[in-house]
Amino acid sequence: MLLFHNLSVRLGERQILEDVSFSLRPHRLTALVGRNGSGKSTLLACVNQRVPYTGEILEGEKNLALLPPRERAKTVSILPQTLPTPHITAWEMACFGRNPYLDFTGRLTPKDTDAVSAALRDAGAASLSERYVDTLSGGEKQRVALAMILAQNTPIALLDEPTAHMDLSHEAAFLQMLAELKLSRKKTFLVVLHDLTLAARYADDFVVLDGGRLVFTGTRQECLEREVLEKTFGLKRYTLDTEGRIFFSAE
Repeated sequence: MLLFHNLSVRLGERQILEDVSFSLRPHRLTALVGRNGSGKSTLLACVNQRVPYTGEILEGEKNLALLPPRERAKTVSILPQTLPTPHITAWEMACFGRNPYLDFTGRLTPKDTDAVSAALRDAGAASLSERYVDTLSGGEKQRVALAMILAQNTPIALLDEPTAHMDLSHEAAFLQMLAELKLSRKKTFLVVLHDLTLAARYADDFVVLDGGRLVFTGTRQECLEREVLEKTFGLKRYTLDTEGRIFFSAE
C-alpha cells in the first residue's frame, strides 16, 4: 500500500499541494483527477523525489524519501507524461525497466530477458519488439512505455496521463489493459486521467484534487453517489445506455 500523509509542496510564493493525505488500495486502479494546475503531476513528482515536499510518502513502513534510488525504483515505477523517443528498438526501451536489478556490468541475465519478453507480451507490444520507437504511433509508443514499466516489476505503478495522445478507442483499450493487469500481475495503479467518462468506467477508486487540496478519496461508487466529479468540474452526468454507463458533459 502506498500512503501519502500530509503531503505539501510550496514553490516560491505558490502553494501547489496542501496537506494531501490518502492511500492506494492494493491491486486496484485509482484515478487521480483534477482541474489543470491542481497538483496532479506534482504529486507524482514527489514520489520520484523530483520536487521538495513536506509530509511523508510511505510504502508499508518504508519512507520513500529515505530509500536509495535503486531501492525506490524496485518499489514504485513512474511513467511521466512525456518520454524521449530515441532511435532504439522497442525491445531496447523495455530493457530500461530492468536497470534497478542489473549489476555493475549492466548485462541482462536470462531472468531479465524473460521479464522483458513477458512485459512486452502483457502490454500488447510483443510484435513491436524490433521496431524503432521513433517510428511508432502515439498509442504504440505508450504500449512500449507500459512494457518498460512492467519490466521494472514494481508492485505499484504511477502513470501520468498515459492516454493523452490517443483517440477514444485506443484510450479505452489501454485502460482495459490496465484493468486486466492489476489482477493478472497483482499491480496497484495510480493513473492521472483527463477523460472523466473513461475514468468513471475503468477506475475502482478516485482521488480528486482541486486547487492543490484533496476534495475526495474513495471508491468509484462513493464518488458517483456524492456527485464529486460534477461539483468539482462543473459538469452534468448522463446515462449512456441500458448498461448504466455514464459520460460527462459541460452543462
